[in-house]
Amino acid sequence: MGATPTPDVAPRSDTAAVEAPAACPNPYFPLEDGLKLTYRAGKSSEMVLSTQDVTPVPEGLKGTVAVKLKNRQGQTEATCTSEGIRTGLGGLEGTLLSASGMDVQVVSAEGVAVPAPATMVPGGTWKNSLSVKLQPPAGKTGGIRPTIATTFDKEATVVGEEEVTVAAGTFKALKVKNITTARSSRPGSQGRSMESFIWFAPGVGIIKLETAGSTDLELLKVERPEPPKAASKTKSLKKAVAEKKDPKG
Repeated sequence: MGATPTPDVAPRSDTAAVEAPAACPNPYFPLEDGLKLTYRAGKSSEMVLSTQDVTPVPEGLKGTVAVKLKNRQGQTEATCTSEGIRTGLGGLEGTLLSASGMDVQVVSAEGVAVPAPATMVPGGTWKNSLSVKLQPPAGKTGGIRPTIATTFDKEATVVGEEEVTVAAGTFKALKVKNITTARSSRPGSQGRSMESFIWFAPGVGIIKLETAGSTDLELLKVERPEPPKAASKTKSLKKAVAEKKDPKG
Protein backbone atom coordinates (compact mmCIF):
# COMPACT_ATOMS: atom_id res chain seq x y z
CA MET A 1 0.00 0.00 0.00
CA GLY A 2 2.90 2.35 0.80
CA ALA A 3 4.17 2.13 -2.81
CA THR A 4 0.87 3.25 -4.37
CA PRO A 5 1.85 6.95 -4.94
CA THR A 6 4.93 6.00 -6.98
CA PRO A 7 3.15 5.59 -10.37
CA ASP A 8 1.60 9.07 -9.96
CA VAL A 9 4.95 10.74 -9.27
CA ALA A 10 6.91 9.17 -12.14
CA PRO A 11 4.56 10.08 -15.01
CA ARG A 12 4.41 13.70 -13.84
CA SER A 13 8.18 13.92 -13.89
CA ASP A 14 8.36 12.35 -17.37
CA THR A 15 5.63 14.64 -18.71
CA ALA A 16 7.38 17.74 -17.40
CA ALA A 17 10.61 16.64 -19.05
CA VAL A 18 8.85 16.22 -22.39
CA GLU A 19 6.86 19.46 -22.23
CA ALA A 20 9.69 21.72 -21.00
CA PRO A 21 11.26 22.46 -24.41
CA ALA A 22 7.87 22.99 -26.13
CA ALA A 23 8.53 26.73 -26.55
CA CYS A 24 11.36 25.96 -28.99
CA PRO A 25 11.26 26.09 -31.87
CA ASN A 26 8.91 29.06 -31.49
CA PRO A 27 6.15 28.61 -34.10
CA TYR A 28 5.92 32.38 -34.70
CA PHE A 29 9.66 32.81 -35.32
CA PRO A 30 10.84 29.32 -36.27
CA LEU A 31 14.59 28.86 -35.88
CA GLU A 32 14.61 26.17 -38.56
CA ASP A 33 17.90 25.47 -40.30
CA GLY A 34 17.60 26.24 -44.00
CA LEU A 35 14.29 28.11 -43.78
CA LYS A 36 14.19 30.87 -46.40
CA LEU A 37 11.44 33.51 -46.58
CA THR A 38 11.24 35.86 -49.57
CA TYR A 39 9.26 39.11 -49.25
CA ARG A 40 8.23 42.03 -51.35
CA ALA A 41 9.55 45.06 -49.47
CA GLY A 42 7.95 48.40 -50.25
CA LYS A 43 6.63 48.69 -53.80
CA SER A 44 9.08 46.52 -55.71
CA SER A 45 12.17 45.56 -53.71
CA GLU A 46 12.81 41.99 -52.66
CA MET A 47 13.97 40.97 -49.19
CA VAL A 48 15.18 37.50 -48.23
CA LEU A 49 15.24 36.34 -44.61
CA SER A 50 17.06 33.06 -43.98
CA THR A 51 17.90 30.99 -40.91
CA GLN A 52 21.25 29.22 -40.69
CA ASP A 53 23.52 27.27 -38.33
CA VAL A 54 20.79 26.32 -35.85
CA THR A 55 22.12 24.34 -32.90
CA PRO A 56 20.67 23.19 -29.55
CA VAL A 57 21.87 25.08 -26.47
CA PRO A 58 20.98 24.52 -22.80
CA GLU A 59 18.29 27.23 -22.89
CA GLY A 60 16.74 26.09 -26.20
CA LEU A 61 18.04 26.84 -29.70
CA LYS A 62 20.52 29.28 -31.20
CA GLY A 63 20.98 30.25 -34.84
CA THR A 64 21.85 33.02 -37.28
CA VAL A 65 19.18 35.10 -39.02
CA ALA A 66 20.48 36.70 -42.23
CA VAL A 67 18.70 39.35 -44.26
CA LYS A 68 19.38 40.44 -47.82
CA LEU A 69 17.85 43.64 -49.19
CA LYS A 70 18.83 45.53 -52.35
CA ASN A 71 22.12 43.62 -52.67
CA ARG A 72 23.02 44.53 -49.08
CA GLN A 73 23.29 41.95 -46.36
CA GLY A 74 23.11 41.87 -42.59
CA GLN A 75 22.77 39.22 -39.94
CA THR A 76 22.18 38.72 -36.25
CA GLU A 77 22.30 35.89 -33.74
CA ALA A 78 18.92 34.66 -32.50
CA THR A 79 18.17 32.54 -29.44
CA CYS A 80 14.95 30.69 -28.66
CA THR A 81 14.20 30.16 -24.96
CA SER A 82 11.12 29.54 -22.83
CA GLU A 83 10.70 33.35 -22.69
CA GLY A 84 10.67 33.78 -26.46
CA ILE A 85 13.03 34.85 -29.25
CA ARG A 86 15.86 37.25 -28.54
CA THR A 87 18.13 38.64 -31.25
CA GLY A 88 21.38 40.54 -31.08
CA LEU A 89 19.78 43.37 -33.05
CA GLY A 90 16.57 43.59 -31.06
CA GLY A 91 14.19 42.04 -33.59
CA LEU A 92 13.05 42.78 -37.13
CA GLU A 93 13.76 46.53 -36.93
CA GLY A 94 17.41 46.08 -35.98
CA THR A 95 17.91 43.32 -38.51
CA LEU A 96 16.54 45.55 -41.28
CA LEU A 97 18.82 48.37 -40.13
CA SER A 98 21.78 46.03 -40.53
CA ALA A 99 20.89 45.64 -44.21
CA SER A 100 20.22 49.35 -44.78
CA GLY A 101 23.83 50.14 -45.59
CA MET A 102 24.27 51.97 -42.30
CA ASP A 103 26.92 50.89 -39.81
CA VAL A 104 24.95 49.71 -36.78
CA GLN A 105 26.33 49.56 -33.26
CA VAL A 106 23.92 48.13 -30.70
CA VAL A 107 24.15 49.98 -27.40
CA SER A 108 21.49 47.91 -25.65
CA ALA A 109 18.63 45.55 -26.49
CA GLU A 110 16.02 44.62 -23.91
CA GLY A 111 13.04 42.32 -24.05
CA VAL A 112 12.12 39.61 -26.54
CA ALA A 113 11.51 40.15 -30.24
CA VAL A 114 8.76 37.51 -30.23
CA PRO A 115 7.41 36.12 -26.94
CA ALA A 116 6.70 32.52 -25.98
CA PRO A 117 3.64 30.89 -27.60
CA ALA A 118 1.69 31.29 -24.32
CA THR A 119 1.76 35.08 -24.83
CA MET A 120 0.92 34.91 -28.54
CA VAL A 121 -2.82 34.80 -27.91
CA PRO A 122 -5.48 37.51 -28.33
CA GLY A 123 -4.86 40.17 -25.69
CA GLY A 124 -1.26 39.12 -25.11
CA THR A 125 1.21 42.01 -24.72
CA TRP A 126 4.97 42.50 -24.55
CA LYS A 127 7.58 45.26 -24.82
CA ASN A 128 11.10 45.56 -26.15
CA SER A 129 13.65 48.32 -26.56
CA LEU A 130 16.63 48.82 -28.86
CA SER A 131 19.26 51.56 -28.56
CA VAL A 132 21.68 51.94 -31.47
CA LYS A 133 24.33 54.22 -32.88
CA LEU A 134 24.09 54.61 -36.66
CA GLN A 135 26.66 55.89 -39.12
CA PRO A 136 26.33 56.28 -42.89
CA PRO A 137 28.63 53.99 -44.89
CA ALA A 138 32.14 55.21 -45.65
CA GLY A 139 32.44 56.97 -49.01
CA LYS A 140 28.80 58.03 -49.18
CA THR A 141 29.08 61.32 -47.30
CA GLY A 142 32.38 62.80 -48.50
CA GLY A 143 34.26 61.52 -45.49
CA ILE A 144 31.82 63.02 -42.97
CA ARG A 145 30.21 60.24 -40.92
CA PRO A 146 27.96 61.70 -38.22
CA THR A 147 26.83 59.32 -35.49
CA ILE A 148 23.08 59.17 -34.92
CA ALA A 149 22.09 57.74 -31.53
CA THR A 150 18.51 56.48 -31.51
CA THR A 151 16.32 54.41 -29.21
CA PHE A 152 13.31 52.41 -30.39
CA ASP A 153 10.72 51.45 -27.75
CA LYS A 154 8.01 49.08 -28.91
CA GLU A 155 4.77 47.95 -27.29
CA ALA A 156 3.02 45.02 -28.96
CA THR A 157 -0.51 43.66 -28.47
CA VAL A 158 -2.07 40.61 -30.12
CA VAL A 159 -5.30 41.89 -31.68
CA GLY A 160 -6.71 38.53 -32.74
CA GLU A 161 -6.64 35.76 -35.30
CA GLU A 162 -7.35 36.36 -39.00
CA GLU A 163 -7.21 34.51 -42.28
CA VAL A 164 -4.78 36.49 -44.43
CA THR A 165 -4.00 36.07 -48.12
CA VAL A 166 -0.59 37.15 -49.39
CA ALA A 167 1.34 36.25 -52.54
CA ALA A 168 2.68 33.10 -50.85
CA GLY A 169 -0.83 31.82 -50.09
CA THR A 170 -3.59 32.01 -47.47
CA PHE A 171 -2.63 31.64 -43.82
CA LYS A 172 -4.40 31.57 -40.47
CA ALA A 173 -2.39 34.25 -38.69
CA LEU A 174 -2.19 36.35 -35.54
CA LYS A 175 -2.53 40.10 -36.05
CA VAL A 176 -0.24 42.10 -33.78
CA LYS A 177 -0.48 45.85 -33.23
CA ASN A 178 2.82 47.65 -32.59
CA ILE A 179 3.37 51.14 -31.22
CA THR A 180 7.01 52.03 -31.87
CA THR A 181 8.47 55.21 -30.44
CA ALA A 182 11.76 56.44 -31.92
CA ARG A 183 13.66 59.08 -30.00
CA SER A 184 17.06 60.66 -30.20
CA SER A 185 19.41 60.05 -27.31
CA ARG A 186 19.90 63.82 -26.91
CA PRO A 187 18.61 65.08 -23.54
CA GLY A 188 15.15 66.61 -23.81
CA SER A 189 14.43 65.22 -27.28
CA GLN A 190 10.85 64.20 -27.96
CA GLY A 191 10.00 60.84 -29.39
CA ARG A 192 7.87 60.16 -32.44
CA SER A 193 5.44 57.24 -32.31
CA MET A 194 4.27 55.10 -35.22
CA GLU A 195 1.59 52.42 -35.39
CA SER A 196 2.08 49.29 -37.44
CA PHE A 197 0.57 45.82 -37.75
CA ILE A 198 2.37 42.52 -38.24
CA TRP A 199 0.74 39.20 -39.10
CA PHE A 200 2.43 36.02 -37.82
CA ALA A 201 1.57 32.58 -39.21
CA PRO A 202 2.54 29.54 -37.09
CA GLY A 203 5.34 27.51 -38.61
CA VAL A 204 6.33 30.39 -40.91
CA GLY A 205 6.68 33.62 -38.95
CA ILE A 206 5.98 37.09 -40.36
CA ILE A 207 3.81 37.04 -43.47
CA LYS A 208 2.84 40.71 -43.66
CA LEU A 209 3.81 44.11 -42.22
CA GLU A 210 1.60 47.15 -42.67
CA THR A 211 2.22 50.79 -41.68
CA ALA A 212 -0.33 53.59 -42.12
CA GLY A 213 -2.45 51.36 -44.35
CA SER A 214 0.48 50.62 -46.67
CA THR A 215 1.94 47.13 -47.00
CA ASP A 216 5.67 47.33 -46.26
CA LEU A 217 6.34 43.58 -46.32
CA GLU A 218 4.43 40.78 -48.03
CA LEU A 219 5.52 37.15 -48.08
CA LEU A 220 6.15 35.90 -51.61
CA LYS A 221 7.66 32.49 -51.06
CA VAL A 222 8.55 29.96 -48.35
CA GLU A 223 11.43 27.57 -49.02
CA ARG A 224 12.53 24.70 -46.80
CA PRO A 225 15.19 22.06 -47.39
CA GLU A 226 13.63 18.78 -48.43
CA PRO A 227 13.51 16.27 -45.54
CA PRO A 228 15.27 12.93 -46.05
CA LYS A 229 12.93 10.45 -47.69
CA ALA A 230 12.95 7.26 -45.68
CA ALA A 231 11.29 5.27 -48.46
CA SER A 232 13.89 6.39 -50.99
CA LYS A 233 16.72 5.43 -48.64
CA THR A 234 15.18 2.00 -48.07
CA LYS A 235 14.78 1.46 -51.82
CA SER A 236 18.41 2.44 -52.47
CA LEU A 237 19.59 0.11 -49.72
CA LYS A 238 17.60 -2.81 -51.13
CA LYS A 239 18.98 -2.10 -54.61
CA ALA A 240 22.55 -2.05 -53.27
CA VAL A 241 22.01 -5.38 -51.47
CA ALA A 242 20.49 -6.94 -54.61
CA GLU A 243 23.40 -5.80 -56.77
CA LYS A 244 25.87 -7.23 -54.27
CA LYS A 245 24.14 -10.60 -54.42
CA ASP A 246 23.85 -10.54 -58.20
CA PRO A 247 26.60 -8.31 -59.71
CA LYS A 248 25.39 -9.03 -63.26
CA GLY A 249 21.99 -7.54 -62.43
